[in-house]
Amino acid sequence: MPSPIIGNSPALLQCLHRVDAVAPTDATVLILGESGVGKELVARRIHDNSRRANGPLVVVNCAAIPRDLCESEFFGHVKGAFSGATRDRKGRLESAHRGTLLLDEVGEIPPELQAKLLRALQQMSFERVGDDQTRQVDVRVIAATNRPLLDEVSSGRFRRDLYYRLSTFPIEVPPLRQRPEDIAPLAAHFLLDIATKLRRKVPRLSMAQLKRLRAYDWPGNVRELRNVLERSVILAQEPDFSGILPVSAEMPSMGVPREPTQHDEGYITAAEFLTFERNNLIAALEAANWRVSGSGGAAELLGMNPSTLASRLKALEITRPETQSLYVRLGGRARIAGLARDLLGRMQADQQVGRFWRQRSTAGIRQEEKLLVAFLCSALGGPSRYEGRDMLAVHANLDINSSDWSVFIQHLNHTLDALAVGSGLRVELRHAVDGLRDFIVAKKR
Repeated sequence: MPSPIIGNSPALLQCLHRVDAVAPTDATVLILGESGVGKELVARRIHDNSRRANGPLVVVNCAAIPRDLCESEFFGHVKGAFSGATRDRKGRLESAHRGTLLLDEVGEIPPELQAKLLRALQQMSFERVGDDQTRQVDVRVIAATNRPLLDEVSSGRFRRDLYYRLSTFPIEVPPLRQRPEDIAPLAAHFLLDIATKLRRKVPRLSMAQLKRLRAYDWPGNVRELRNVLERSVILAQEPDFSGILPVSAEMPSMGVPREPTQHDEGYITAAEFLTFERNNLIAALEAANWRVSGSGGAAELLGMNPSTLASRLKALEITRPETQSLYVRLGGRARIAGLARDLLGRMQADQQVGRFWRQRSTAGIRQEEKLLVAFLCSALGGPSRYEGRDMLAVHANLDINSSDWSVFIQHLNHTLDALAVGSGLRVELRHAVDGLRDFIVAKKR
């Protein structure tokens, strides 16, 4: 029996709501999340609640397959196809017939295999290595990765068309630091399991010990929590985390993502530095629910004196956004950045509107993503100050027609579906977007 998914935090329940909504369908699912969050458990839950539950769940660890054996591993081979092929062998795709294929660490698939895998998934047919007989399969595909696949697409290491084939329904599994409410029930579950296996009395955690566990940011997530508890039980009859948890366990990490630039090897410009500083301070403020000082405040997260932080906020003109702004209700800068990247990726891969990006460099595309994020954050009422070129003026010089606008709206709706944006917010966001149409398309009438 697979381990249950433990917890009742809002972040986990929101994730499981999406899991249970997609499970009965045959939609392809892309599970995103850091290492150790339980992506395989999520995949098993999807399989177990699908119409394929009585069929096989075939798990492929794409990172563990030798590069020269990948094609045989996925599609199988016939006897004599290569040195060492002494008999016919089924591939993982064929083994998953009428069941589910989980492509774990999908970002590790070699580029030379990605085109063949895309064709097989689109047509549900393939040929074994060394064979010309086409075989048909009926497989539901789930992919999982801890990599930022869109970055892999931008860098050319992962096919854009394969990414969009796999990301029909993306699900992000929250890291443990975003669901501290789940640490106590997870710890109780693990301690019972560990003590049973070690034939020891089940230990109980004190409030002080639980507080210590909750204070740590768990970069290894649920897997690390279990390992820490197991080491503790092995080393002592009673739980004791001295010397086991890292010294930094008293201070949670704010987990602010770094924004790299093309100058990573040496320097960044003054304008880039100010943009990075603004975004970093905003990320800390949002993580602290806009509290500047006090326990858990942004100053503490940043390791700054509160008065110094207040001075920087004033100098950079960063003020708290209105509670009812679309910026806040959409979830802040990180959520809006995800929306922008997803939308741009869909349009860049589109046969019709993708023409606007085909001659752009990777650096140019990444710069456009940053400008769009800044523009959206500012336009939706956020604290980010938009200082780029006027995006509406830039678009006015492009040959955008009414058909292109319709395609854009279709992709916007797909993005809002993928990010589970509620109906009320969708109406308001669409109303704001519709107001831009005349600036972009009116001249083509």
